[in-house]
Amino acid sequence: MTATFGRMAVLSWVVGLAWAGETAAELAPDEVAVIAMAAGQESRAVAEYYVQARGIPESHVLLLPGQAGVSVSRAVWETQLRPAIRDWLVEQKLEGKIRCLVTCWDVPLKIGKQDPSSPEVQVRKDHLAYARQIHVNEYATAMRALGGLGSGEEPAAGPSYAPDTPLAELAKEFDAATAALKTRVEGVGSEDEKRQVVVNYEKILGAIGGASAVLSMVARLEGTAQPSPEAQQRVELVKGKVQGLQQGLMALSALPESVARDVQVLGLLRQAGGILGSIRWIDEQQALLEKNETHASFDSELSLLAWPDYPLSRWMQNTSHYAFDELPNKWPTLMVCRLAAPSVELVKQLIDTSIAVEKTGLNGKVYLDARGIPFKAEQAAQGSYGQYDQSLRDLAERLNRHTELEVVLDDKDALFEPGDCPEAALYCGWYSLGKYVDAFDWRPGAVGYHMASSEATSLWTPGGQVWCSAMLEDGIAATLGPVAEPYLVAFPLPDEFFSLLLTGRYTLVETFYRTKRLNSWQMVLVGDPLYNPFKNRPLLYEDDLPDGMKPKKP
Repeated sequence: MTATFGRMAVLSWVVGLAWAGETAAELAPDEVAVIAMAAGQESRAVAEYYVQARGIPESHVLLLPGQAGVSVSRAVWETQLRPAIRDWLVEQKLEGKIRCLVTCWDVPLKIGKQDPSSPEVQVRKDHLAYARQIHVNEYATAMRALGGLGSGEEPAAGPSYAPDTPLAELAKEFDAATAALKTRVEGVGSEDEKRQVVVNYEKILGAIGGASAVLSMVARLEGTAQPSPEAQQRVELVKGKVQGLQQGLMALSALPESVARDVQVLGLLRQAGGILGSIRWIDEQQALLEKNETHASFDSELSLLAWPDYPLSRWMQNTSHYAFDELPNKWPTLMVCRLAAPSVELVKQLIDTSIAVEKTGLNGKVYLDARGIPFKAEQAAQGSYGQYDQSLRDLAERLNRHTELEVVLDDKDALFEPGDCPEAALYCGWYSLGKYVDAFDWRPGAVGYHMASSEATSLWTPGGQVWCSAMLEDGIAATLGPVAEPYLVAFPLPDEFFSLLLTGRYTLVETFYRTKRLNSWQMVLVGDPLYNPFKNRPLLYEDDLPDGMKPKKP
Protein backbone atom coordinates (compact mmCIF):
# COMPACT_ATOMS: atom_id res chain seq x y z
CA MET A 1 0.00 0.00 0.00
CA THR A 2 1.21 3.47 -0.78
CA ALA A 3 0.45 7.04 0.25
CA THR A 4 1.22 10.36 -1.38
CA PHE A 5 1.70 12.65 1.57
CA GLY A 6 4.70 13.33 3.80
CA ARG A 7 5.66 12.06 7.22
CA MET A 8 4.35 15.11 9.04
CA ALA A 9 0.93 14.66 7.45
CA VAL A 10 0.92 11.00 8.48
CA LEU A 11 1.86 11.94 12.05
CA SER A 12 -0.88 14.56 12.19
CA TRP A 13 -3.35 12.06 10.79
CA VAL A 14 -2.52 9.27 13.25
CA VAL A 15 -2.38 11.51 16.34
CA GLY A 16 -5.64 13.17 15.37
CA LEU A 17 -7.49 9.94 14.69
CA ALA A 18 -6.11 8.30 17.81
CA TRP A 19 -7.61 11.16 19.79
CA ALA A 20 -10.92 10.87 17.94
CA GLY A 21 -11.01 7.13 18.59
CA GLU A 22 -10.99 7.73 22.36
CA THR A 23 -14.28 9.65 22.20
CA ALA A 24 -16.87 7.70 24.16
CA ALA A 25 -19.96 9.87 23.52
CA GLU A 26 -22.58 8.85 20.98
CA LEU A 27 -21.57 9.59 17.39
CA ALA A 28 -22.53 13.15 16.41
CA PRO A 29 -23.23 14.63 12.94
CA ASP A 30 -20.09 16.78 12.98
CA GLU A 31 -18.02 13.60 13.45
CA VAL A 32 -19.30 12.22 10.13
CA ALA A 33 -17.81 12.73 6.65
CA VAL A 34 -19.62 11.74 3.47
CA ILE A 35 -18.00 10.29 0.33
CA ALA A 36 -19.67 10.51 -3.08
CA MET A 37 -18.42 9.97 -6.61
CA ALA A 38 -17.77 13.23 -8.43
CA ALA A 39 -18.88 11.61 -11.69
CA GLY A 40 -22.04 10.05 -10.21
CA GLN A 41 -25.20 12.17 -10.25
CA GLU A 42 -27.09 9.78 -7.96
CA SER A 43 -24.14 9.56 -5.58
CA ARG A 44 -23.94 13.34 -5.23
CA ALA A 45 -27.73 13.59 -4.80
CA VAL A 46 -27.69 11.10 -1.91
CA ALA A 47 -24.78 12.91 -0.25
CA GLU A 48 -26.48 16.30 -0.50
CA TYR A 49 -29.75 14.95 0.86
CA TYR A 50 -28.08 13.22 3.80
CA VAL A 51 -25.95 16.14 5.00
CA GLN A 52 -29.00 18.42 4.94
CA ALA A 53 -31.21 15.89 6.71
CA ARG A 54 -28.69 15.20 9.49
CA GLY A 55 -27.12 18.66 9.81
CA ILE A 56 -23.68 17.49 8.71
CA PRO A 57 -21.43 20.38 7.62
CA GLU A 58 -21.29 20.69 3.82
CA SER A 59 -17.50 20.91 4.08
CA HIS A 60 -17.57 17.27 5.25
CA VAL A 61 -18.46 16.01 1.75
CA LEU A 62 -15.70 14.52 -0.41
CA LEU A 63 -16.38 14.13 -4.12
CA LEU A 64 -14.10 11.25 -5.03
CA PRO A 65 -12.52 11.23 -8.50
CA GLY A 66 -12.67 8.15 -10.68
CA GLN A 67 -15.25 5.89 -12.22
CA ALA A 68 -18.34 4.87 -10.29
CA GLY A 69 -19.20 1.19 -10.28
CA VAL A 70 -19.43 -2.02 -8.32
CA SER A 71 -15.71 -2.87 -8.22
CA VAL A 72 -12.35 -1.16 -8.24
CA SER A 73 -8.98 -2.81 -8.65
CA ARG A 74 -6.61 -3.25 -5.75
CA ALA A 75 -4.03 -1.10 -7.57
CA VAL A 76 -6.47 1.80 -8.04
CA TRP A 77 -7.47 1.63 -4.39
CA GLU A 78 -3.90 1.65 -3.14
CA THR A 79 -2.40 4.24 -5.49
CA GLN A 80 -5.34 6.58 -6.10
CA LEU A 81 -8.44 6.33 -3.90
CA ARG A 82 -6.92 5.59 -0.51
CA PRO A 83 -4.34 8.40 -0.78
CA ALA A 84 -7.00 10.81 -2.09
CA ILE A 85 -9.28 10.20 0.90
CA ARG A 86 -6.43 10.47 3.40
CA ASP A 87 -5.11 13.65 1.79
CA TRP A 88 -8.56 15.25 1.78
CA LEU A 89 -9.10 14.60 5.49
CA VAL A 90 -5.71 16.12 6.30
CA GLU A 91 -6.24 19.13 4.02
CA GLN A 92 -9.68 19.80 5.53
CA LYS A 93 -8.22 19.46 9.04
CA LEU A 94 -10.74 16.72 9.80
CA GLU A 95 -8.32 13.95 10.75
CA GLY A 96 -8.87 14.63 14.46
CA LYS A 97 -12.63 14.96 14.20
CA ILE A 98 -14.07 12.33 11.91
CA ARG A 99 -15.10 9.01 13.45
CA CYS A 100 -17.40 7.77 10.70
CA LEU A 101 -17.32 7.80 6.89
CA VAL A 102 -20.48 7.37 4.83
CA THR A 103 -20.20 5.98 1.30
CA CYS A 104 -23.02 7.03 -1.02
CA TRP A 105 -24.74 5.03 -3.73
CA ASP A 106 -22.20 4.04 -6.40
CA VAL A 107 -18.98 4.58 -4.49
CA PRO A 108 -17.30 1.24 -5.35
CA LEU A 109 -18.69 -1.65 -3.35
CA LYS A 110 -15.74 -4.03 -3.72
CA ILE A 111 -11.95 -3.92 -3.96
CA GLY A 112 -10.41 -6.61 -6.13
CA LYS A 113 -7.70 -9.12 -5.39
CA GLN A 114 -3.99 -8.50 -5.42
CA ASP A 115 -2.46 -9.27 -8.83
CA PRO A 116 -1.05 -12.81 -8.46
CA SER A 117 1.51 -12.11 -11.19
CA SER A 118 2.92 -9.02 -9.50
CA PRO A 119 6.69 -9.10 -8.81
CA GLU A 120 6.27 -8.98 -5.01
CA VAL A 121 3.97 -12.01 -5.06
CA GLN A 122 6.27 -13.99 -7.37
CA VAL A 123 9.30 -13.19 -5.22
CA ARG A 124 7.47 -14.48 -2.13
CA LYS A 125 6.43 -17.68 -3.89
CA ASP A 126 10.01 -18.35 -4.98
CA HIS A 127 11.40 -17.62 -1.53
CA LEU A 128 8.88 -19.84 0.25
CA ALA A 129 9.63 -22.73 -2.11
CA TYR A 130 13.37 -22.28 -1.49
CA ALA A 131 12.85 -22.03 2.30
CA ARG A 132 10.84 -25.25 2.30
CA GLN A 133 13.58 -27.12 0.49
CA ILE A 134 16.17 -25.87 2.99
CA HIS A 135 14.01 -26.97 5.93
CA VAL A 136 13.37 -30.40 4.42
CA ASN A 137 17.12 -30.88 3.94
CA GLU A 138 17.73 -29.90 7.57
CA TYR A 139 15.03 -32.34 8.64
CA ALA A 140 16.86 -35.13 6.78
CA THR A 141 20.08 -34.27 8.60
CA ALA A 142 18.35 -34.31 11.99
CA MET A 143 16.68 -37.65 11.19
CA ARG A 144 20.05 -39.22 10.34
CA ALA A 145 21.36 -38.12 13.75
CA LEU A 146 18.24 -39.48 15.43
CA GLY A 147 18.69 -42.84 13.70
CA GLY A 148 22.18 -43.17 15.16
CA LEU A 149 21.25 -42.45 18.78
CA GLY A 150 21.55 -45.39 21.17
CA SER A 151 23.13 -47.64 18.56
CA GLY A 152 26.73 -47.13 19.60
CA GLU A 153 27.64 -46.55 15.95
CA GLU A 154 28.13 -43.57 13.67
CA PRO A 155 24.84 -42.41 12.07
CA ALA A 156 24.24 -44.19 8.79
CA ALA A 157 23.24 -42.32 5.66
CA GLY A 158 19.54 -41.68 6.16
CA PRO A 159 16.77 -41.19 3.64
CA SER A 160 16.53 -38.12 1.45
CA TYR A 161 13.27 -36.25 0.94
CA ALA A 162 11.78 -34.39 -1.99
CA PRO A 163 11.28 -30.64 -1.33
CA ASP A 164 7.49 -31.10 -1.51
CA THR A 165 7.28 -34.10 0.82
CA PRO A 166 3.97 -33.67 2.74
CA LEU A 167 4.26 -32.44 6.30
CA ALA A 168 2.12 -35.31 7.59
CA GLU A 169 4.60 -37.82 6.14
CA LEU A 170 7.56 -36.05 7.77
CA ALA A 171 5.81 -35.94 11.15
CA LYS A 172 4.87 -39.62 10.91
CA GLU A 173 8.46 -40.65 10.20
CA PHE A 174 9.71 -38.58 13.13
CA ASP A 175 7.22 -40.28 15.47
CA ALA A 176 8.30 -43.70 14.19
CA ALA A 177 11.99 -42.84 14.67
CA THR A 178 11.27 -41.66 18.22
CA ALA A 179 9.46 -44.92 19.02
CA ALA A 180 12.39 -46.92 17.62
CA LEU A 181 14.79 -44.91 19.79
CA LYS A 182 12.84 -45.79 22.94
CA THR A 183 13.28 -49.47 22.11
CA ARG A 184 17.02 -49.03 21.52
CA VAL A 185 17.50 -47.11 24.79
CA GLU A 186 16.25 -50.11 26.75
CA GLY A 187 19.30 -52.03 25.55
CA VAL A 188 21.79 -49.33 26.54
CA GLY A 189 24.02 -50.60 29.34
CA SER A 190 24.73 -47.86 31.88
CA GLU A 191 22.48 -45.15 33.28
CA ASP A 192 25.05 -42.51 32.27
CA GLU A 193 24.80 -43.66 28.64
CA LYS A 194 21.01 -43.53 28.81
CA ARG A 195 21.11 -40.00 30.21
CA GLN A 196 23.44 -38.94 27.40
CA VAL A 197 21.05 -40.39 24.82
CA VAL A 198 18.21 -38.37 26.39
CA VAL A 199 20.32 -35.21 26.29
CA ASN A 200 21.17 -35.75 22.63
CA TYR A 201 17.55 -36.59 21.79
CA GLU A 202 16.40 -33.36 23.43
CA LYS A 203 18.70 -31.41 21.10
CA ILE A 204 17.28 -33.18 18.03
CA LEU A 205 13.76 -32.70 19.36
CA GLY A 206 14.47 -28.99 19.75
CA ALA A 207 15.63 -28.82 16.15
CA ILE A 208 12.68 -30.74 14.69
CA GLY A 209 9.86 -29.68 17.06
CA GLY A 210 11.22 -26.50 18.66
CA ALA A 211 10.95 -25.21 22.22
CA SER A 212 7.26 -26.14 22.34
CA ALA A 213 8.07 -29.83 21.76
CA VAL A 214 10.86 -29.74 24.35
CA LEU A 215 8.49 -28.17 26.86
CA SER A 216 5.95 -30.94 26.28
CA MET A 217 8.63 -33.61 26.74
CA VAL A 218 9.98 -32.08 29.95
CA ALA A 219 6.46 -31.72 31.35
CA ARG A 220 5.77 -35.40 30.67
CA LEU A 221 9.00 -36.52 32.28
CA GLU A 222 8.53 -34.37 35.35
CA GLY A 223 4.92 -35.53 35.65
CA THR A 224 6.13 -39.01 36.56
CA ALA A 225 7.75 -37.86 39.81
CA GLN A 226 7.93 -34.96 42.23
CA PRO A 227 9.89 -32.34 40.28
CA SER A 228 12.99 -30.85 41.86
CA PRO A 229 13.34 -27.05 42.21
CA GLU A 230 15.93 -27.15 39.41
CA ALA A 231 13.50 -29.00 37.14
CA GLN A 232 10.69 -26.59 37.94
CA GLN A 233 12.95 -23.65 37.14
CA ARG A 234 13.90 -25.28 33.86
CA VAL A 235 10.25 -25.71 32.87
CA GLU A 236 9.50 -22.08 33.70
CA LEU A 237 12.47 -20.90 31.62
CA VAL A 238 11.29 -22.87 28.61
CA LYS A 239 7.73 -21.59 29.11
CA GLY A 240 9.01 -18.03 29.19
CA LYS A 241 10.98 -18.59 26.00
CA VAL A 242 7.96 -20.04 24.20
CA GLN A 243 5.76 -17.18 25.36
CA GLY A 244 8.28 -14.59 24.20
CA LEU A 245 8.59 -16.27 20.81
CA GLN A 246 4.79 -16.37 20.42
CA GLN A 247 4.54 -12.66 21.20
CA GLY A 248 7.19 -11.92 18.61
CA LEU A 249 5.32 -13.99 16.03
CA MET A 250 2.09 -12.16 16.79
CA ALA A 251 3.81 -8.82 16.24
CA LEU A 252 5.25 -9.98 12.92
CA SER A 253 1.85 -11.27 11.77
CA ALA A 254 0.58 -7.68 11.72
CA LEU A 255 3.19 -6.66 9.13
CA PRO A 256 2.43 -6.76 5.39
CA GLU A 257 3.38 -9.92 3.55
CA SER A 258 6.94 -9.74 2.20
CA VAL A 259 10.11 -11.79 1.96
CA ALA A 260 11.65 -9.68 4.73
CA ARG A 261 8.77 -10.53 7.06
CA ASP A 262 8.91 -14.22 6.09
CA VAL A 263 12.61 -14.39 6.99
CA GLN A 264 11.92 -12.92 10.44
CA VAL A 265 8.92 -15.20 11.04
CA LEU A 266 10.88 -18.31 10.11
CA GLY A 267 13.73 -17.24 12.38
CA LEU A 268 11.37 -17.21 15.38
CA LEU A 269 9.45 -20.28 14.26
CA ARG A 270 12.64 -22.35 14.13
CA GLN A 271 13.00 -21.71 17.85
CA ALA A 272 9.31 -22.02 18.79
CA GLY A 273 8.08 -24.78 16.49
CA GLY A 274 11.25 -26.23 15.02
CA ILE A 275 11.69 -27.49 11.48
CA LEU A 276 8.21 -29.03 11.33
CA GLY A 277 6.55 -25.89 12.65
CA SER A 278 8.37 -23.84 10.06
CA ILE A 279 7.32 -26.18 7.25
CA ARG A 280 3.72 -26.03 8.46
CA TRP A 281 3.79 -22.22 8.29
CA ILE A 282 5.40 -22.26 4.84
CA ASP A 283 2.65 -24.61 3.62
CA GLU A 284 -0.02 -22.30 5.04
CA GLN A 285 1.49 -19.27 3.34
CA GLN A 286 1.76 -21.06 0.01
CA ALA A 287 -1.90 -22.10 0.28
CA LEU A 288 -2.94 -18.53 1.07
CA LEU A 289 -1.02 -17.23 -1.93
CA GLU A 290 -2.75 -19.73 -4.18
CA LYS A 291 -6.19 -18.90 -2.78
CA ASN A 292 -5.43 -15.15 -2.96
CA GLU A 293 -8.14 -13.99 -0.55
CA THR A 294 -6.96 -10.39 -0.76
CA HIS A 295 -10.28 -8.89 -1.92
CA ALA A 296 -12.55 -6.94 0.43
CA SER A 297 -15.51 -4.64 0.59
CA PHE A 298 -14.58 -1.03 -0.08
CA ASP A 299 -16.15 0.04 3.22
CA SER A 300 -14.30 -2.54 5.31
CA GLU A 301 -10.94 -1.60 3.81
CA LEU A 302 -11.81 2.05 4.36
CA SER A 303 -12.05 1.34 8.11
CA LEU A 304 -8.25 0.93 8.19
CA LEU A 305 -7.54 4.16 6.34
CA ALA A 306 -5.28 5.39 9.15
CA TRP A 307 -3.37 2.15 9.57
CA PRO A 308 0.15 1.63 8.29
CA ASP A 309 0.71 -1.24 5.85
CA TYR A 310 -0.88 -4.49 7.00
CA PRO A 311 -1.36 -8.01 5.58
CA LEU A 312 -3.91 -8.23 2.77
CA SER A 313 -4.56 -11.96 2.94
CA ARG A 314 -7.96 -12.54 4.51
CA TRP A 315 -8.73 -10.16 7.38
CA MET A 316 -7.52 -8.04 10.28
CA GLN A 317 -9.10 -8.15 13.72
CA ASN A 318 -11.51 -5.27 14.33
CA THR A 319 -9.99 -3.56 17.36
CA SER A 320 -13.20 -1.53 17.82
CA HIS A 321 -14.89 -4.77 18.91
CA TYR A 322 -15.78 -4.70 22.61
CA ALA A 323 -13.30 -7.51 23.29
CA PHE A 324 -10.46 -5.04 22.59
CA ASP A 325 -11.71 -2.27 24.88
CA GLU A 326 -8.72 -2.61 27.21
CA LEU A 327 -6.11 -3.06 24.48
CA PRO A 328 -3.63 -0.16 24.79
CA ASN A 329 -2.14 1.83 21.93
CA LYS A 330 -4.59 0.70 19.26
CA TRP A 331 -4.35 2.05 15.75
CA PRO A 332 -7.51 4.10 15.15
CA THR A 333 -10.33 2.45 13.23
CA LEU A 334 -12.88 4.46 11.27
CA MET A 335 -16.51 3.38 11.29
CA VAL A 336 -18.00 3.12 7.80
CA CYS A 337 -21.61 2.83 6.66
CA ARG A 338 -23.26 2.95 3.22
CA LEU A 339 -26.32 4.77 1.92
CA ALA A 340 -27.57 2.64 -0.96
CA ALA A 341 -30.72 0.93 -2.21
CA PRO A 342 -32.26 -0.05 -5.55
CA SER A 343 -33.34 3.58 -6.13
CA VAL A 344 -32.32 7.03 -4.91
CA GLU A 345 -35.86 7.62 -3.68
CA LEU A 346 -35.59 4.53 -1.47
CA VAL A 347 -32.35 5.87 0.03
CA LYS A 348 -33.99 9.21 0.81
CA GLN A 349 -36.96 7.38 2.31
CA LEU A 350 -34.58 5.30 4.43
CA ILE A 351 -32.97 8.48 5.79
CA ASP A 352 -36.29 10.18 6.53
CA THR A 353 -37.75 7.09 8.19
CA SER A 354 -34.69 6.63 10.41
CA ILE A 355 -34.91 10.21 11.66
CA ALA A 356 -38.65 9.95 12.29
CA VAL A 357 -38.53 6.59 14.08
CA GLU A 358 -35.74 7.77 16.40
CA LYS A 359 -38.17 10.22 18.00
CA THR A 360 -40.81 7.66 18.92
CA GLY A 361 -38.85 4.40 19.04
CA LEU A 362 -39.05 1.31 16.87
CA ASN A 363 -42.17 -0.78 17.42
CA GLY A 364 -43.07 -4.23 16.17
CA LYS A 365 -42.21 -7.90 16.50
CA VAL A 366 -38.89 -9.75 16.54
CA TYR A 367 -38.41 -12.69 14.15
CA LEU A 368 -35.50 -15.06 14.63
CA ASP A 369 -35.01 -17.92 12.18
CA ALA A 370 -32.66 -20.53 13.69
CA ARG A 371 -32.11 -24.02 12.29
CA GLY A 372 -32.13 -26.28 15.34
CA ILE A 373 -28.36 -26.91 15.18
CA PRO A 374 -27.07 -28.24 18.54
CA PHE A 375 -24.26 -26.38 20.26
CA LYS A 376 -21.66 -27.35 22.84
CA ALA A 377 -19.54 -24.36 23.79
CA GLU A 378 -16.57 -26.44 24.92
CA GLN A 379 -16.38 -28.24 21.56
CA ALA A 380 -17.38 -25.59 19.02
CA ALA A 381 -14.89 -23.41 17.17
CA GLN A 382 -15.32 -19.65 16.84
CA GLY A 383 -17.64 -18.99 13.92
CA SER A 384 -19.24 -22.44 13.88
CA TYR A 385 -22.78 -23.06 12.68
CA GLY A 386 -23.73 -24.19 16.16
CA GLN A 387 -22.41 -21.00 17.77
CA TYR A 388 -24.45 -18.72 15.52
CA ASP A 389 -27.58 -20.85 15.74
CA GLN A 390 -27.29 -20.82 19.54
CA SER A 391 -26.82 -17.04 19.46
CA LEU A 392 -30.25 -16.71 17.84
CA ARG A 393 -31.79 -18.85 20.60
CA ASP A 394 -29.89 -16.89 23.27
CA LEU A 395 -31.25 -13.64 21.84
CA ALA A 396 -34.80 -14.97 21.95
CA GLU A 397 -34.37 -16.03 25.59
CA ARG A 398 -32.82 -12.66 26.54
CA LEU A 399 -35.61 -10.64 24.96
CA ASN A 400 -38.31 -12.84 26.50
CA ARG A 401 -36.72 -12.46 29.93
CA HIS A 402 -35.99 -8.73 29.93
CA THR A 403 -38.43 -7.07 27.50
CA GLU A 404 -42.11 -7.00 26.54
CA LEU A 405 -41.28 -7.54 22.86
CA GLU A 406 -43.17 -10.24 21.03
CA VAL A 407 -40.49 -12.69 19.89
CA VAL A 408 -41.09 -15.36 17.29
CA LEU A 409 -38.35 -18.01 17.22
CA ASP A 410 -38.35 -20.66 14.50
CA ASP A 411 -35.86 -23.33 15.56
CA LYS A 412 -36.50 -25.67 12.63
CA ASP A 413 -34.38 -26.01 9.50
CA ALA A 414 -37.06 -24.54 7.20
CA LEU A 415 -37.19 -20.76 6.74
CA PHE A 416 -40.07 -18.43 7.46
CA GLU A 417 -42.47 -18.59 4.54
CA PRO A 418 -44.26 -15.73 2.75
CA GLY A 419 -46.76 -14.10 5.08
CA ASP A 420 -45.24 -15.55 8.28
CA CYS A 421 -43.78 -12.29 9.64
CA PRO A 422 -46.22 -9.37 9.97
CA GLU A 423 -45.16 -6.18 11.79
CA ALA A 424 -41.48 -7.13 11.62
CA ALA A 425 -39.24 -4.68 13.49
CA LEU A 426 -36.13 -6.83 14.03
CA TYR A 427 -35.04 -9.89 12.07
CA CYS A 428 -32.11 -12.26 11.90
CA GLY A 429 -31.91 -15.70 10.36
CA TRP A 430 -30.41 -18.04 7.80
CA TYR A 431 -29.88 -19.76 5.23
CA SER A 432 -31.23 -18.98 1.76
CA LEU A 433 -28.26 -18.15 -0.44
CA GLY A 434 -28.94 -15.22 -2.76
CA LYS A 435 -32.69 -15.83 -2.75
CA TYR A 436 -34.81 -13.48 -0.63
CA VAL A 437 -37.90 -15.04 0.91
CA ASP A 438 -40.52 -12.29 1.26
CA ALA A 439 -41.98 -13.44 4.56
CA PHE A 440 -42.03 -9.92 6.03
CA ASP A 441 -44.24 -6.93 6.46
CA TRP A 442 -41.56 -4.50 7.61
CA ARG A 443 -42.35 -1.86 10.20
CA PRO A 444 -40.96 1.64 9.46
CA GLY A 445 -37.36 1.74 10.69
CA ALA A 446 -36.93 -2.06 10.79
CA VAL A 447 -33.43 -3.50 11.22
CA GLY A 448 -32.37 -7.00 10.19
CA TYR A 449 -29.89 -9.21 8.40
CA HIS A 450 -29.73 -12.64 6.82
CA MET A 451 -26.59 -14.71 7.37
CA ALA A 452 -25.53 -16.06 3.99
CA SER A 453 -22.51 -15.75 1.72
CA SER A 454 -23.44 -13.24 -0.98
CA GLU A 455 -26.22 -11.02 0.31
CA ALA A 456 -24.61 -7.64 -0.50
CA THR A 457 -23.06 -8.48 -3.88
CA SER A 458 -25.48 -5.98 -5.40
CA LEU A 459 -27.33 -3.06 -3.81
CA TRP A 460 -28.55 -0.94 -6.73
CA THR A 461 -30.45 -3.39 -8.93
CA PRO A 462 -34.27 -3.14 -8.77
CA GLY A 463 -35.86 -6.55 -8.42
CA GLY A 464 -32.65 -8.16 -7.18
CA GLN A 465 -32.86 -11.33 -5.10
CA VAL A 466 -29.87 -11.00 -2.76
CA TRP A 467 -31.20 -10.32 0.72
CA CYS A 468 -29.75 -6.84 1.40
CA SER A 469 -31.01 -5.35 -1.85
CA ALA A 470 -34.39 -7.11 -1.68
CA MET A 471 -35.00 -6.16 1.97
CA LEU A 472 -34.16 -2.52 1.24
CA GLU A 473 -36.55 -2.53 -1.69
CA ASP A 474 -39.18 -4.20 0.52
CA GLY A 475 -38.94 -1.48 3.18
CA ILE A 476 -36.26 -2.34 5.75
CA ALA A 477 -34.25 0.65 7.03
CA ALA A 478 -30.94 -0.98 7.94
CA THR A 479 -29.19 -4.22 7.09
CA LEU A 480 -25.75 -5.74 6.59
CA GLY A 481 -24.15 -8.44 4.50
CA PRO A 482 -21.07 -9.60 2.58
CA VAL A 483 -19.91 -8.65 -0.92
CA ALA A 484 -18.21 -12.08 -1.29
CA GLU A 485 -17.79 -15.30 0.72
CA PRO A 486 -17.04 -14.01 4.25
CA TYR A 487 -17.10 -17.18 6.38
CA LEU A 488 -19.70 -17.10 9.13
CA VAL A 489 -17.37 -15.51 11.70
CA ALA A 490 -17.54 -12.22 9.75
CA PHE A 491 -21.15 -11.65 10.84
CA PRO A 492 -21.87 -10.06 14.23
CA LEU A 493 -23.33 -12.60 16.64
CA PRO A 494 -27.08 -11.90 16.65
CA ASP A 495 -27.34 -11.89 20.45
CA GLU A 496 -24.58 -9.29 20.67
CA PHE A 497 -25.66 -7.01 17.81
CA PHE A 498 -29.37 -6.77 18.58
CA SER A 499 -28.96 -6.74 22.37
CA LEU A 500 -26.55 -3.81 22.15
CA LEU A 501 -28.82 -1.96 19.70
CA LEU A 502 -31.76 -2.34 22.09
CA THR A 503 -29.91 -0.50 24.88
CA GLY A 504 -30.11 2.75 22.89
CA ARG A 505 -26.54 3.53 23.96
CA TYR A 506 -25.11 3.37 20.47
CA THR A 507 -26.01 4.39 16.95
CA LEU A 508 -26.39 1.80 14.20
CA VAL A 509 -22.79 2.10 13.00
CA GLU A 510 -21.38 2.03 16.53
CA THR A 511 -23.38 -1.10 17.32
CA PHE A 512 -22.00 -2.74 14.17
CA TYR A 513 -18.38 -1.91 14.94
CA ARG A 514 -18.64 -2.98 18.57
CA THR A 515 -19.94 -6.41 17.57
CA LYS A 516 -18.29 -7.34 14.25
CA ARG A 517 -14.95 -9.11 14.54
CA LEU A 518 -13.14 -8.39 11.28
CA ASN A 519 -11.95 -5.52 9.09
CA SER A 520 -10.27 -5.53 5.69
CA TRP A 521 -12.80 -8.20 4.77
CA GLN A 522 -16.21 -8.65 3.12
CA MET A 523 -18.94 -7.05 5.24
CA VAL A 524 -20.85 -3.84 4.50
CA LEU A 525 -23.40 -2.02 6.70
CA VAL A 526 -26.27 -0.31 4.85
CA GLY A 527 -28.41 2.38 6.46
CA ASP A 528 -28.17 5.72 8.23
CA PRO A 529 -25.12 5.38 10.49
CA LEU A 530 -26.59 7.88 12.98
CA TYR A 531 -29.83 5.91 13.31
CA ASN A 532 -30.56 4.94 16.92
CA PRO A 533 -34.03 3.37 17.03
CA PHE A 534 -34.04 2.85 20.80
CA LYS A 535 -32.31 6.04 21.91
CA ASN A 536 -35.41 7.54 23.50
CA ARG A 537 -36.99 4.22 24.49
CA PRO A 538 -34.33 1.67 25.45
CA LEU A 539 -35.61 -1.86 25.95
CA LEU A 540 -32.48 -3.43 27.47
CA TYR A 541 -30.02 -2.20 30.07
CA GLU A 542 -26.29 -2.83 29.94
CA ASP A 543 -26.57 -5.31 32.81
CA ASP A 544 -28.94 -7.35 30.60
CA LEU A 545 -26.29 -7.82 27.88
CA PRO A 546 -24.36 -11.06 27.20
CA ASP A 547 -21.71 -11.62 29.87
CA GLY A 548 -18.70 -10.42 27.89
CA MET A 549 -20.42 -7.14 27.01
CA LYS A 550 -21.55 -6.11 30.46
CA PRO A 551 -19.81 -3.08 32.00
CA LYS A 552 -16.63 -3.99 33.84
CA LYS A 553 -17.00 -3.57 37.58
CA PRO A 554 -14.18 -1.81 39.50
